[in-house]
Amino acid sequence: MLKTKKRIYQSFVRIICLVLMCMSSVMTGCGLESSKPPQKNPPKSSVKKVSTPISTVKSSRDSSASQGLQRSDLPELTEEQMENAENLVMGACSRCHSPLPADALPRHAWEEVILSMNGMVGPWNQPAASVEDIAVALYWYEREAPVELEYFEHPLETELAFKKVELTPRGLESERIPAVSDIMLFKGKRGVPEGILVSEMRSRRLLAMPYGELNSSMLRPFMGSVDFNYPAAISHGDFDGSGRLEIFVASMGGMNPSNEEKGGVSFLTHSEEGWKVSSVGVDLGRACDIDVADLDNDDDTDMVVCAFGFRGPGQLLWLKNIQNQFVVKTLDERDGFVAAIIDDVDDDDDEDIIALLSQEHEVLLQFTNDGEGVFTVSELLRLPHAAWGSSDLLRVDLDRDGDRDLILVNGDTLDDHTPKPIHGVRWLERVGSQFLELREILILPGCERAAVGDVDGDGDYDVVGAAFMPQLPIEDWDRWDSLVWAENLGNAQAWDVKSIEKGNPVHSAIHVDDINRDGLMDIVTGNYVWIDESGNSATRRDYLTVWQQVSQ
Repeated sequence: MLKTKKRIYQSFVRIICLVLMCMSSVMTGCGLESSKPPQKNPPKSSVKKVSTPISTVKSSRDSSASQGLQRSDLPELTEEQMENAENLVMGACSRCHSPLPADALPRHAWEEVILSMNGMVGPWNQPAASVEDIAVALYWYEREAPVELEYFEHPLETELAFKKVELTPRGLESERIPAVSDIMLFKGKRGVPEGILVSEMRSRRLLAMPYGELNSSMLRPFMGSVDFNYPAAISHGDFDGSGRLEIFVASMGGMNPSNEEKGGVSFLTHSEEGWKVSSVGVDLGRACDIDVADLDNDDDTDMVVCAFGFRGPGQLLWLKNIQNQFVVKTLDERDGFVAAIIDDVDDDDDEDIIALLSQEHEVLLQFTNDGEGVFTVSELLRLPHAAWGSSDLLRVDLDRDGDRDLILVNGDTLDDHTPKPIHGVRWLERVGSQFLELREILILPGCERAAVGDVDGDGDYDVVGAAFMPQLPIEDWDRWDSLVWAENLGNAQAWDVKSIEKGNPVHSAIHVDDINRDGLMDIVTGNYVWIDESGNSATRRDYLTVWQQVSQ
């Protein structure tokens, strides 16, 4: 949800310690968005390789070059500096992270990224880059970067038929400025699915929609009087041992990047009187994901929370339950955690943690439990480079072999406003307690979220990817796929990818389910409207779009 992407400024070490600012989703978000209300009248299964002119993928914001350091401020380089530019840049860059390849961005995008680093002081109080340092880095990256990035265009889906149903809760019809962050299967008594639960940040509310008829009257506020403080993620768990699943909410505390620790966690318990909300007494720096389980085998429910942070307050936390009071245990003190899941990876009857760390780190970590809540951290996977843009992590038995595999999503564009041909969905097959190599499922520029379900009803799991790039100029949207599905051709070893929708990359959450209970799987996308710094929105959207599958 606003899985709504994340900007942390790191500095150079002598030349450039970080060229790329962080990657992620708007829910944890690096793109600055106005808090003002918008004005009322805002204006390899692919078949075709296409190139996008560099002039068409620029941000709707002004370049940082026009707001601070400009190209004209940079000194001319000496012949020696130009000759040794690669060694100077790569040597310094590798002190903080794997060197960023020049083809991670098109040539035009490097200027804004590198000039914006002026004056930024990095971790461990390294000195900020001088204008000479920045000049060398900009020279080398622009020299080596491609003029354009090449993209693949997916063929349109023709065998499945969908009817679009747009849903906006009553009372919000005149606004239609959603910021949906998460969609979850809602389970009632004895864990029986009853519909879906939606978190929406702009109204700070949860919304519920039961299975059945698809119309806006069915999409209703859930505990409508409760302000959930910008809810970014929701999860289910049995908190009190009653057998009925409670609801857990991770809240960011604001829409824009900040070092203020205004976010937090709350949970909803059910009794004969109805639902009751309780808040965990801890202030967090932009909590963006949550999962729950008994981590220390003491027969109560603990929480694992990703606090994304900004420039310091981020961390991965274990909230240890002691007689329904929570003690904070810090597992990792870095900004940038976007997702965490709890699972018994090593089959030793205790719960381990797998967490996805974005930004300059771009690494998948495993925290192995000794059974009493003492964790040993190891690196499961290091992703190719700091421009990867990790955005989500799912746990599902994709190949139906009895264990739960991992699905990784990358597609953040909120840092450099550049859709990338490396964005998409991939999976790690689990065999015993080990995970195999990363395998591609689908490619989709700007792929922020993905969902799994048997879309075509043939008995295996397919994957649907959704694009989220609402900050890009609306006139550029029509060149991008915005919703694609990968048909599982057998045991998750081969995939056929088709486009369901083009030109609407505003999907900040996604869920696959038979919503209207007609025996055919539907796709639900949560939508997001970008509001610029002047309080304008380029478009209006309904809160949910249900892609109702119909028989042909």
